[in-house]
Amino acid sequence: MKNNIILTSLIVSAMFIGGCSKKISDKMEYSTSSSTAAGLINTGLRYQDNFAFEQARQTFQQAIDEDPEFAFAYYCLAWITPDRIKRDALVKEGEKYLQSANNGERDMLDVMVESLAGVEVNWLEWLQNFTQLYPKEIRYINLLGNFANGDGDIEKAESYYKKSLEIEENPDALNSLAYLYAGQGKMNEAKVVLDRQIAVGGDLANPYDSMGDYYLEIKDNQKAKEYFNKALRNDPDFTMSKRKIWRIEQEETGNKVEQMEWSSDSANAVSAFKTGVWQFYNIHWDNAREKFEEAIKIDPEFAMPYLYLVLTPGDSARSEEARKIADGLSSSANYFEKSLINLNLFRRENPDADLTPKINRLKSQYPTELLVMVQEAGNFFRKDEFEKASNIYTNIWERFDFVPALNMLGYSNMRAGNMTVAKEAFSDYITNNGGHANPYDSMGEFLENMEDYEAAHDYYMMAYTVDSTFAVSKERAEEVKKKILGK
Repeated sequence: MKNNIILTSLIVSAMFIGGCSKKISDKMEYSTSSSTAAGLINTGLRYQDNFAFEQARQTFQQAIDEDPEFAFAYYCLAWITPDRIKRDALVKEGEKYLQSANNGERDMLDVMVESLAGVEVNWLEWLQNFTQLYPKEIRYINLLGNFANGDGDIEKAESYYKKSLEIEENPDALNSLAYLYAGQGKMNEAKVVLDRQIAVGGDLANPYDSMGDYYLEIKDNQKAKEYFNKALRNDPDFTMSKRKIWRIEQEETGNKVEQMEWSSDSANAVSAFKTGVWQFYNIHWDNAREKFEEAIKIDPEFAMPYLYLVLTPGDSARSEEARKIADGLSSSANYFEKSLINLNLFRRENPDADLTPKINRLKSQYPTELLVMVQEAGNFFRKDEFEKASNIYTNIWERFDFVPALNMLGYSNMRAGNMTVAKEAFSDYITNNGGHANPYDSMGEFLENMEDYEAAHDYYMMAYTVDSTFAVSKERAEEVKKKILGK
């Protein structure tokens, strides 16, 4: 279940339509002659609309297997393939069969190609026109509701969801309507809708996760945990439910998981700092430094951005200046910040020292804090204890929405020689962060390590394509090219 439908998700869903013509019709048709392939597209769309993205990808691939000349199936799969190298290959293959697409599909495929190429598309306008042509296509009525919801027009959103449900009972409209009611404090109405969602979508994980969220809201943790476990029985990889179960279990043992309160009084400074931390662990040093400097400009007394300027490579003079300031400000920081500053400054000055005692003390005081776990895992990695590091990075990913943990997990397993697990981690890193350059660079390094130089070259170049400031990726691509030519 998702709170406050994100506009990006709406656009992703809006892209997946069947062939349409210029005349008004109740339902869309696909150009494929295979009824099995057409049915698989509809099944894949249902998975996608209910956050079962891996099942959706598998189902779209099955549609391609059933009809290898079904152009629209290639584009459906391409659109929800985060790995841009694989996505580009799907688009290239789908282009071969565009001549067989019907007029409606061609119209839509042209727009999809534009969007994939980075052209801005007015999806709301397109959606309004499309639902006039196909007034009984419920998923697009739902999308109109989501757009209205995102704009804060609750009444309009509710009317769209109800209109969709009058045509056909469907889990995605029910999910959105339930959250709409819950957001208004109408918990009884939300519960009724969630029961209906489970009745029509009992094969999916998301309806059970949604009901679990309902029980969390009314403070019934045990019932919530029961439904999160039901979600995982339908989809063992439904990470959202795993994280919620962990939080419940932590509360049961007295370790309430709370968001860290930083010492700065400025929400904007904290936001810039947290964005910088995200960029830092995604190995985007320039962006990280920019955000840390932004946080400092807003609140010059906030110690943590200075610490991370020390840790971020690229400007040794600024790092030394920041080190002195961070050290001086640590006395006025909160206890957690002070401990983290002291730990990291000590490590810089004593690179060969065993940090385990210091980290264990921090762990005992902050057993559920993300950055403490990152410090512990990094300590094991530096000591070449890669299996221990891997276990912690796995826990980080399963407990927090912290995508860089997948990158760290990949490197830990690569160093340990667990190449299958490493590849899966780097693939997941791309899946969850495919708009960033570093996941492609990391996969390139893995492939180079495996002596698959041509693929490594492609991933290094994709990193540079995604972000031209990743000059090191281009350099690595050029070095790999020499290995290819030298074979």
